[in-house]
Amino acid sequence: MTSQPVHQPHPHLGGRAPALRALAVWLADGASPATALITGSAGSGRSRLLTGFLMLCDPEYRKLLDTDVLQPDTVPPAGLPTPPVFAAAGLTPAQLLWLVADELGLGADRTEEVYALLAEEQERPVPVVVADVDRVGVLPVPGGPAGVAEDVLLPLALAPGIRLLSDVPRAQAEWLAERLPAEDLLVIDLDVEPWADADALSLQAAAMVARPEEAEAVAREANGPLVVELAAWSLTAVPDGPAVGFPHTVGDTLDLHAERCGTDELTLRRLLAPLALAGTDAPLPFSLWEPLASAVAGKDLSTVFADGQRLLLPFFDLLGGEGDGNGSEPAVRLRHPALADELRERFGTTVRESSRRMANALLTGLPEGPTRWSEAPAYAHTGLIRHALEGGLLPELMADPAFLVHADQVVLRAAAEHLTRTGTELPAVGRTWLRLAPLFTRTEADPRTVAGLLEHGCRLDGLSVSEFGVDLPWHTLWHRPLAGIAGITAAAGPDGTPAVVANLPGAEQPLVAYRAQTGEQLDGDPVQLARPSDHDREAGALRLGVGGDYLRIWQAEGGQLAVFAATAPLAGADVTPDGIVLVADSAGLSALRVQIPDN
Repeated sequence: MTSQPVHQPHPHLGGRAPALRALAVWLADGASPATALITGSAGSGRSRLLTGFLMLCDPEYRKLLDTDVLQPDTVPPAGLPTPPVFAAAGLTPAQLLWLVADELGLGADRTEEVYALLAEEQERPVPVVVADVDRVGVLPVPGGPAGVAEDVLLPLALAPGIRLLSDVPRAQAEWLAERLPAEDLLVIDLDVEPWADADALSLQAAAMVARPEEAEAVAREANGPLVVELAAWSLTAVPDGPAVGFPHTVGDTLDLHAERCGTDELTLRRLLAPLALAGTDAPLPFSLWEPLASAVAGKDLSTVFADGQRLLLPFFDLLGGEGDGNGSEPAVRLRHPALADELRERFGTTVRESSRRMANALLTGLPEGPTRWSEAPAYAHTGLIRHALEGGLLPELMADPAFLVHADQVVLRAAAEHLTRTGTELPAVGRTWLRLAPLFTRTEADPRTVAGLLEHGCRLDGLSVSEFGVDLPWHTLWHRPLAGIAGITAAAGPDGTPAVVANLPGAEQPLVAYRAQTGEQLDGDPVQLARPSDHDREAGALRLGVGGDYLRIWQAEGGQLAVFAATAPLAGADVTPDGIVLVADSAGLSALRVQIPDN
């Protein structure tokens, strides 16, 4: 009698054979449910399962695996097309949708066209993977995963030319299941059989826990692989600790580990609070950890932090530092987002107060003086935004132009848009900044350019703002809200002073002229005003490079001085011989005095 071969588990997963078997069928069999969703509680291994499956799909990575020793029906057949993977992390639902549309070559210009093209019948459905739905957006604001489910996953699941695989939180899996035909949907819920896979937990515990009897107990009690991992780290950190039992949930791992270390669980949670409120996608500089934990606690935790290596070890990862080759400061983050969820849930209504305390602690630590924000540590330009948002301090900060200029423009835009959706009133300069924010994020403008464009935007909005925390590339001398400008040209006024002539086709007065320095309208016929000669232009201090919606400003004998970007196509640009830049767009006509460095 021939014995059956003994197969090995997937090296990255240590099991999950039923789930891998179902996913292999999803990829290979066009008759199986077209949509497969991997779900489960936080820490159940959704992302890990998806990663392990994609290892088997990618031909290059597959070469690194000995697929002959795996159960054959858990391995997709060789030669199948590798499904494109779209990561939602850090993107808005709209950005994710357009990423998919571009990859699929839909050739759409509007969102409605994307949906219409997806709904068309296709000759051969293509597999598509959407990963990290729970990490959508640059800030974890409420409604992010729900937006992906509604705007991206449901249209893809209903598209006849798409076979969709995605890992999603349970709320989104249930929402999609209510809207999709049951025969077209496979839900792999890692919290229930047959997908929970107790054998995989036993293998994981056996590999991570030194003592067999403890490994058996850990696997028996744990409700998922994350709890097994944290329990193993706890036993490793305190191998000689008292017997306190074994955890069932992520919250249990915190409570039991604190007891094993002889500490109360509240102290442990306060020490970890800065990492939880920072988020796993935004590592916290190590030097800020203890001060921010003390701020959350409202008392000095420096001694317990200094003595807390064994207490904290199971729950964080150390990133970067001198060993990473670039000399950056070490940073820390929680091992898994489920830890942040547990900590935030236990803090409950005090999350707002904790975030406010962290934001105030960061603000107190900033340098004094006009260079406060330019010299602030990088975390003050990013992490502070989140803490100020949750702590209710962001509107106040957005009244400071220097903060607006130096803050991370992408993160601040997401936070400000969230505030406006919730009905929070922004200060006037904050509203001007938000109006221009798409321009800042699209052009990836540096702080000096942001400051110049914000100064110009404030002038258009009738605001008097002078301190931006950086030397401005220009000062807006004046602005005229003229509609319908078709072109402008520099000229010389009747007394020889610089002027500008604007062409307004269809207007009662098609040509109007203004003094370049003051914006005062000139009397008389603009046609009679002299235009600068080629010699005058060559002798000028500045040169212009005009694009569709931007203006590059160069020094005649030197490099680029500044870039003026507009929210709409430019209607014209010119420069007077004495260096006043004139620019027109749909907002009207402006004159800029560019700062020319001394040679």
